[in-house]
Amino acid sequence: MNFHHLIPKLLILIITQIRWTNSEGFYDTCSRSFSCGTISGIQYPFRRHQDPPECGYPGFELNCDQNNLPTINITNITYRVLGIDPATQILKLVRGDMINSCPQDLVNTTINHQLFDYTPSYMNISFLIGCPIPFDVEGMISSFFCTNIGINPVILVPGATGPGVCKTSVVIPSPVGFTGLVEVLQDGFEVKWKVDPGPCADCIRSGGLCVSDISRLATTCACPEPPLLADTCSNSKVNKTDVGLSPPSSTSSPTSTGGIKHCPVAA
Repeated sequence: MNFHHLIPKLLILIITQIRWTNSEGFYDTCSRSFSCGTISGIQYPFRRHQDPPECGYPGFELNCDQNNLPTINITNITYRVLGIDPATQILKLVRGDMINSCPQDLVNTTINHQLFDYTPSYMNISFLIGCPIPFDVEGMISSFFCTNIGINPVILVPGATGPGVCKTSVVIPSPVGFTGLVEVLQDGFEVKWKVDPGPCADCIRSGGLCVSDISRLATTCACPEPPLLADTCSNSKVNKTDVGLSPPSSTSSPTSTGGIKHCPVAA
């Protein structure tokens, strides 16, 4: 029997076991909250790209630039992060490839629905690109030219629409009842992350720090004293006033954004 195909899997298991056996550093290395770019007070399930993978849930890695908005990669598309609201688990995003009101990468906006869901206040619109002239389609919102993509004109229509007689189409979420193209492309859209806040809330209340067990795709608790990893910590030696930030709420409305931390996007 050929066991060579098992070697990579065995190595991953061994490395994972070593990391978790030597997990004392997670409580000190991972942050209860952190700043990334122009946004502060960010908590688990997010982590900075330079942090150990266990500091955040897989798929929530942020790339930080001190003077700019943080970015996140979702299904191979880079988004700028306009705001993060831990209470409602709302993440506000805008595509990072929009140049002069036009998408640079001619691919549909997509999210990982295992991790995120669109909020109800958004609808799809389609950029029909490289359409024949003259061109008319029912419900057309506007038409314009994109100098950066070299194929024109571009027709904006509601809904997720295929290219038809045009060369291609790009679907982008927009606010329901939007009033202008700039609003669509610069104000971004909201998604709700689906990581269960319960285990993290229990961990924080017990004096622990929320981390990720990547092998199980689950939230676990890093503790300041043995056991170093557990569902919750024994808080007998933890001063509850030092626990830090309040745990994320599991009962907040998914459409509320009152507590969102954000920065405006430059035109």
